[in-house]
Amino acid sequence: MEVATLPADGGSGDASALQEARRLRTAGQLKPRQRARAAQRLEKAQAAASIALGAASSYLEAEMDLPAYFAHLGETIAGLVGARRVAFWRLAPRGVLAVQREPFGFGPHSSIRNLNIELRLDGEGIAERIVFRDELDVAGGTCKELEDFWSDNGLTGIRNAIAVSWPAGDRRIGALAAYDSKRGFTSDDAWVLRVAAMATGLVWQYREAEEELDVTVERLEEAMVARRHLLANVAAGGDEARRRFASALHDDSLQLLTAAELQLERMRNDSASGQQLAQLNQLAATIKKVEDSLRRLLTNVSAEALDPPVGLHEAIRDRLESMRVHSGIEPDVDLRLPDKLPDDVKSIVFRNITEALTNVEKHAHASRVHIATAAIDGGVVVEVSDDGTGFVVDECLYVPGHLGLLAMKERAQLAGGWCRIVSEPGAGAKVEFWVPTA
Repeated sequence: MEVATLPADGGSGDASALQEARRLRTAGQLKPRQRARAAQRLEKAQAAASIALGAASSYLEAEMDLPAYFAHLGETIAGLVGARRVAFWRLAPRGVLAVQREPFGFGPHSSIRNLNIELRLDGEGIAERIVFRDELDVAGGTCKELEDFWSDNGLTGIRNAIAVSWPAGDRRIGALAAYDSKRGFTSDDAWVLRVAAMATGLVWQYREAEEELDVTVERLEEAMVARRHLLANVAAGGDEARRRFASALHDDSLQLLTAAELQLERMRNDSASGQQLAQLNQLAATIKKVEDSLRRLLTNVSAEALDPPVGLHEAIRDRLESMRVHSGIEPDVDLRLPDKLPDDVKSIVFRNITEALTNVEKHAHASRVHIATAAIDGGVVVEVSDDGTGFVVDECLYVPGHLGLLAMKERAQLAGGWCRIVSEPGAGAKVEFWVPTA
């Protein structure tokens, strides 16, 4: 009769017949024939463990669903330890032990599928000792206490049985059990089970990590969709605010200025004094400048003005000419755009270019600005650079007066593209963005 006790450390150094054979051989107490048999057992157990490891990883690579994975793995393990049936038992969060689908060798109507066995972490029963402390006594080809445990829980017809803890790192998933060996189970079989259980635990951890990653990716995608909706709503709200402002500016302020100009013209015609005429002429020139300034503002803020009414090339060149006339900044242009672009892409490109040029006019103190566009990587890339005073990007990105920089980034990202802003004090600035055409 063979008796072996497997301690709770769960590692490859478990006390077994293999270790006893090594100890006796070292002490010189084994005869040559005994040494040969011990070496054969060691090689056989090592080969079986290697097959179990390979099975755990190969079934994972096959990307089976979990029931099929455990069914195939159980069949392999059964062949390695001479068992007729093998089952993985999973410990639920509330301490209930239930079989993991699909147990090998059990029929579809076997009572094993309906068993729910309550365990206690501090319990002293055979199941608690196996699951939580990895203790098992193998004697006469079986663990008699384990046989009685299965019988008491309604799993009848068990000839012999062994089981080991099923770990996943420091966590105990449950147990791996083998049943009904014709030759009886040995401590070597328990060792092979332990290797298979540890390998399967690693696979379980991998599957859990993969599922958590899938959930994280799904949540990120949902967050990105929500962010796009938010940005779309913000952009729509901004366009509506610009329309209202432009309407008020056109229908109120500019109309009042026009009326003032007409009234001033009548006063000039009626005035006989040379000094008064000069003052009125000066006032008329001032009003004209104010009107021109407000009309430029109307052009910049009007949502309709930000959508090119003609070809994109012509709209960009018209905007550059307006900038040259009013600010004296000389443009350098290299436009290489596809002949056909979706209207929404044209709008985004033109809006971002307009925003960039407005920032140059207001803040850069530049003498030249360079614009280059090209079709690349299934989209349109645009670069707007100037030779102005430059700025610290992180300091200006979110402060009043520079919100256009943030708007450019958000607009490009909303379309599925990107936007980079590069600048340093005294070194000019460069805005570069790409939006897909599809």
